[in-house]
Amino acid sequence: KKNGYVIIKNQLSAKKCNDIKNHLVKLKNKIDEKKFNHNLPFGQLTIRDLVLRDTKNYIKFIDYKPVMNILKKVFKDEFILENCMASCSMKPTKKFKRPIHIDSHLPIKEFENTTDIVAIFCLDDFTSQNGSTRIWPKTHKSGKRAQNLSKINLDTKYKLLTAKKGSIIIFLGQLWHQIGENTSNEDRWSIFSHYKRWWIKPSTDFTKCGEKIFKMLNYNQKKLF
Repeated sequence: KKNGYVIIKNQLSAKKCNDIKNHLVKLKNKIDEKKFNHNLPFGQLTIRDLVLRDTKNYIKFIDYKPVMNILKKVFKDEFILENCMASCSMKPTKKFKRPIHIDSHLPIKEFENTTDIVAIFCLDDFTSQNGSTRIWPKTHKSGKRAQNLSKINLDTKYKLLTAKKGSIIIFLGQLWHQIGENTSNEDRWSIFSHYKRWWIKPSTDFTKCGEKIFKMLNYNQKKLF
């Protein structure tokens, strides 16, 4: 509530993180590059809709209990899944250029009216060298969409969200943030689960998951879909 984000440490073991990373690399190699090529020249690869591509391995990331507990306390309302995707930060091949932005459609000022929350599962250490996310603490109270401002005057310098492998970073969708620049040659993998209040249309209609996937879901996961 004060700064717009929180870091929960020691949630996934190193072995679990490595297993998931190895699986993501294999998944990436199976997919047509045109379907995941997102800002590759600027250092970011994303694979959307993980829970539809491989439900068995990734469905656990949408209703992880510590995350759900926080979401319930913030939203105090029903909420749904916007997307669950993998992200890999790499050294860019072009001049680094990423806009400061918010993920919410609405630039909410009031904490109690938050419409979006993002949970990041860190599969690698998030460091200042490998593209750690930049955030501007307290800007979740600004009431402004950073990406729509022609000039941004910041009262406070950005903060790098550095975190150990196995941590979960949670931030409000109206918090100003920017993907950091990867200046190392090391990939930095993570899984993003994005949630919205129930009345906001998600970018993927998960209700069209099909009977096979639907049968694999528990009650809470069905509600999120």
